[in-house]
Amino acid sequence: MVGTTGDLVRQVRVSRRLTMAGLAELARVPTSTISRIESGKIEPTVAMLTRLAQAAGFQYEPVLTEAGSDQPFADAMERLMGLDSEERARLMSRFLAVASTAPVARRTGLRRVAVPGDLVTAIGLLLQQEQHPVVSGMEAVAESIDPVQSFVPLVYVNDPTQVKGFNPAGPDAFQVMLLLPSTNNVSRWTRDDTTPLMVFPQWGWLDAMASPGRQGDIAREEFESWGLARV
Repeated sequence: MVGTTGDLVRQVRVSRRLTMAGLAELARVPTSTISRIESGKIEPTVAMLTRLAQAAGFQYEPVLTEAGSDQPFADAMERLMGLDSEERARLMSRFLAVASTAPVARRTGLRRVAVPGDLVTAIGLLLQQEQHPVVSGMEAVAESIDPVQSFVPLVYVNDPTQVKGFNPAGPDAFQVMLLLPSTNNVSRWTRDDTTPLMVFPQWGWLDAMASPGRQGDIAREEFESWGLARV
């Protein structure tokens, strides 16, 4: 199993039964370069990794995969809380970019369900199942679950796979709700003064703008037009 880039270079070399000097000669780089990469003293560029791999008869193809994590949001929130009002406004102005780093549709454990009745009823069902729902999205921004803040509400729960009484959201669903598993980051940024529980409004903005389809588009439009006045 490859760990660091140094491990990767070592694997390339050993798999071809090459010494450091042998790989260096094939790649036309100093032997010391191979040694320093494998020992972790330097971090090779993508161009260098490609060169070493090709020299040994491999093809190096870096692949990006979705992290499925809300960590970028948590990092932004941590920064936000330590700033004065002017600096907070400056950081909030970058929330459009932050929202793009953790799209809701790519989050691990997402479940799309049809809302049984209205959101108030849905939250009641989740409470009965001890799923400890935490409301996010535009409802958290408005600090209310009264109809209608958004047409795709987002709620964090203990375990979306164990939620009962909610049908999968088909094309004919009147209203879709997004269920996501709660994380330590969500718990950190859940307010304790709301009923039902809600995330901080700033986190709500991020989730709303990161939501799929028209929901995200509308949230971004609202954020740009008047949202910054409510930070």
